[in-house]
Amino acid sequence: MVKIAHFSKKIALTLSILSVSAASFAQDDIGAIVKAGTGDATKLAQAYLNPFFRGFGFGMNSGWFNSAKTKNLGKFDLRIQATGAFVPPAEQRFDVTKLGLSSSTRLKPGQNKLTPTLFGDDNAGSILQILDDNGIPIEEFQMPEGTGFNIAPSPQVQLTVGLIKNTDVSVRFVPSTKLGDGGQINSWGVGIKKEITSFLPGKSEKIIPVDISLAFGYNQVNVDYKFAIEDQINEGPNPNADLNQRIESKLSGFTVDAILSKKLAVFTPFVSVGYNTAKTELGILGDYIIKSGLGQNDTETIKDPVVINEKSISGMRAGVGFSLHLAIFRLYGAYNIGEYNAVTAGIGFGIGK
Repeated sequence: MVKIAHFSKKIALTLSILSVSAASFAQDDIGAIVKAGTGDATKLAQAYLNPFFRGFGFGMNSGWFNSAKTKNLGKFDLRIQATGAFVPPAEQRFDVTKLGLSSSTRLKPGQNKLTPTLFGDDNAGSILQILDDNGIPIEEFQMPEGTGFNIAPSPQVQLTVGLIKNTDVSVRFVPSTKLGDGGQINSWGVGIKKEITSFLPGKSEKIIPVDISLAFGYNQVNVDYKFAIEDQINEGPNPNADLNQRIESKLSGFTVDAILSKKLAVFTPFVSVGYNTAKTELGILGDYIIKSGLGQNDTETIKDPVVINEKSISGMRAGVGFSLHLAIFRLYGAYNIGEYNAVTAGIGFGIGK
């Protein structure tokens, strides 16, 4: 159990890195982005982070099963796995001029209108200008570069236990873990799989020599982070004031799938088809005091500059994969196609069938 708890913390650390890499857009660049105003700041942040929301959401919905066969009562397996969702080229950059920004925010003349997303090229982003009421530039800022990495990873630790009546239940859980001095992250999920072969008419095991089941899975990741006073955006007269600047986020998703598999000794291939959805709620909240003009004392307080609430994934998905049982050890693999394509690989151990 100590090793399991230790690995859960490793998973939490990985989730932390993923979440903070997305949130670093806020910490490193929000001081400039917020000057675009609440509406424009939200549009820019949403466009930059969108592949993270979509790729992580699709990956989070993956890996719930590797066979249609359910476990017998009391039998279990514990698996450690990771999914990598491939970010398509079209979502590795975005056109700043097509975001519908207000008249006070514009692309600096001579700059490329295409700028990287989080999973785009690790080249410098485009420079935008902030204009006053007379159309005169008073500030400019540069969009962040991409990571140069076009795969959105999503790790999971999952325990599956057999129940009665050809049913098993799966649980994913990472306890609340600190993010530095000001944040925390936790993750949980629950899934259920019901074998339906026996409900088919006749002697189905002879008529249909495969296992068929229906499965449902729900997953949620929560990340909160409060910026230290010295890191807060404050261009006002009292730089030591606590403006309660923070990030609050929740990424959630569910999937419903039909699965067909066939056990061949220690090797079990499967195919699946289903529907999945993922939702993102992210806020960069608090009060942000910024310069609002050319004068030394011209400041403005912007409250809650970025609020994103979107359904990032919603559509059909299909998959093919396998499980390989070697005594108590397990190897898993799957490939899923949908709004994103993704590969899942994992290892584990289990007791019984």
